[in-house]
Amino acid sequence: MTWNPLKRNHLTQRPSPAPPLLSHAEDRDLDVTVQKLIHAEDTIRKLTKEMKKYLEAVANLDRADQRLSMNLSTSGLAHLSDEFRRIVEDYHSVTTQVGKTVQEMIHLCQKTFIEPLKKLRDEFALIAAAITKREELVNNWKYLHNRVRKLQEKKDRAASHIAKLERERRAEEVAGKELRTVHAQLLVELPAFLDKRLEYIKPSIHALIMIQLDYYGNTTRLFTHLMPVQNSSDSPGSAMMSETDYQHLITGYMNEIRALTIVKDN
Repeated sequence: MTWNPLKRNHLTQRPSPAPPLLSHAEDRDLDVTVQKLIHAEDTIRKLTKEMKKYLEAVANLDRADQRLSMNLSTSGLAHLSDEFRRIVEDYHSVTTQVGKTVQEMIHLCQKTFIEPLKKLRDEFALIAAAITKREELVNNWKYLHNRVRKLQEKKDRAASHIAKLERERRAEEVAGKELRTVHAQLLVELPAFLDKRLEYIKPSIHALIMIQLDYYGNTTRLFTHLMPVQNSSDSPGSAMMSETDYQHLITGYMNEIRALTIVKDN
């Protein structure tokens, strides 16, 4: 089954308070923690969604580059002059190399970013199950607590009534003890999970930065060979120029393009 990053979050339910068994502070602490977890899961879902959109955009751009390169290579225009044919061949060589880089970048982003975040998000299903279990315990304790209150209000002195009240009190005590245990456990484990999530995500963020640095650096180097800096003693791939000189160079190229017959106004 394909994982869908658009599916709704696992964790959506905030914990119900359980007074007077649990104090306001105890209920509030858990509620605040769960709200942070809900926000964390939503953020992870959005990060994964945006990464998938980004990779799709990069792949689409690469496909467009490949089609353009192929159309130029098979066009009769490529045979008008040796210089133009050389430019087309160089462009085709670069787009072919960039295409391999794109596939590698997409694969690495899947392995180091999307898949680890998917595994992290799966943990929220376990947290949601734990919150659901606590809700069941809260509802069970509230039911027994209300039964005890109603039995106490009857003021019945019959032996059967007193025995029933005692049974309900014991049941309420057992349910309350179980609820307190689970609540206390969540107050320890959930904040610890929140603290650890950043430590878990950091390697993915670091890997993403390195992947992007390698991808854009390599792509820039390849395309720089097609448009090397003039009068530079450095190699084209490592040539540097000022922003002003770069803008002048681009302006010159744009003016040459605008002067072409195919872009002039009819």
